[in-house]
Amino acid sequence: MTLRWRVECGEWKTHEEQREATRSLLCNLLGSVVVEHDDRGAPFLPLSPELTLSISHCRKAVAVAVSAEGPVGIDVESRRKVSELLMERVCAPEELAEIRVAADPTMAFLQLWTRKEAVLKMRRTGIQGFGSMVRALEDKDVIIKDLSCDLPDVVASLATCKTRQ
Repeated sequence: MTLRWRVECGEWKTHEEQREATRSLLCNLLGSVVVEHDDRGAPFLPLSPELTLSISHCRKAVAVAVSAEGPVGIDVESRRKVSELLMERVCAPEELAEIRVAADPTMAFLQLWTRKEAVLKMRRTGIQGFGSMVRALEDKDVIIKDLSCDLPDVVASLATCKTRQ
């Protein structure tokens, strides 16, 4: 295995339902696995330390990514209300300008959010204040891929490093 990921759409009302769907998706990719979380909340596979794991879920989708080539991050979001204040806090001015003229500003913002969150998950830093979100895409050594989803109101992104470890 080098890099594998999967996004599955559905309708999960509780966090427990989302976690169960995520576990099922991960088992489909890897078989039976044990997942633990480090002190920052990042998931890892204690019985397969050579693999990097990233997990994301929202109300309408779950996503997992597993890599033997180095860091990986995945994020998935479904349409939700987004405040102007949030957009201003996590977007650079030029990003905000592009979002405001997009055909669907909410989904344009959420796509950008998934890209940034995937990068932060790949780096294993998480969101340490909104400033980290603004600068998340500045690293030129990162590859970001927008993932296709079965639902029009769901977006997902995957981040990896150009230089594998």
